[in-house]
Amino acid sequence: MPELPEVETVVRMIRPKLRGRTIVDARFAVPRQLRPQTPQQARKLVRNQRVRDVRRRGKHILIELQHGALMFHLGMTGTMYVGPASREHHSHERATVELDNGHELVLRDPRTFGRILFVPASQLDARLDKLGWEPLTDQVTLEALREKLASRTIGIKPLLLNQSMWAGIGNIYASEILWEARVHPMKPAQRLTRAQCERIIAAVSVVLRRAVEKGGSSIRDFMSPEGEAGTYQKQFRVYDRAGQPCRRCGGNIVRIVQAQRSTYYCQECQKKR
Repeated sequence: MPELPEVETVVRMIRPKLRGRTIVDARFAVPRQLRPQTPQQARKLVRNQRVRDVRRRGKHILIELQHGALMFHLGMTGTMYVGPASREHHSHERATVELDNGHELVLRDPRTFGRILFVPASQLDARLDKLGWEPLTDQVTLEALREKLASRTIGIKPLLLNQSMWAGIGNIYASEILWEARVHPMKPAQRLTRAQCERIIAAVSVVLRRAVEKGGSSIRDFMSPEGEAGTYQKQFRVYDRAGQPCRRCGGNIVRIVQAQRSTYYCQECQKKR
């Protein structure tokens, strides 16, 4: 599933192609991807609206319009790109937004796990406020983090996947962040020391910015709007490296399952203490 670095890569590439353009028409091929609107309702809501801006909030892509926003979540296999309407069409194109310059914004989603939603301007802030800190911009204090962890007995790794904590962190980068911070993924959140919390705060920014610089990670399906694969997977410290030596201490990388998700960590430099 595309996480923050992949979504940020998409936003940075499509923003200059969409900003200031007017939506001429829109087509949505899979009704269940749209909630709560029907394809016909969503089409009517976005037609003739000008794109004010394109930005990311957590794992969501927001196409901000004059009146409301069109919100996309790429799901597990979604990719987006902008091209001329006369281009060669590909299979699995689930949504097409026609622009006034003869180009189209396209969502390609083979498994149709992506989501599309039109949010009225009056409801946008309330919806986005449910998401947690923005890792690339918010200055998270030690006190704020410790307050959030104080009553949480679950392991820190599953908690990092909670989008009301830090928005945009998914399974890949949660393992990478905890390796960077030298924290065991199963350590109960409320038992983290001040030093460990400080290292996690720093690691969130370091790891995600490093991944954004590499265009994200392309393990299976992710491609940028320019058709390029991300390259951060070549620098993974622990993710998908079970049985290999740690790049920091030479210890053994292991895989465990937490909350039905794979977790990777080093047995030597991420001890549960």
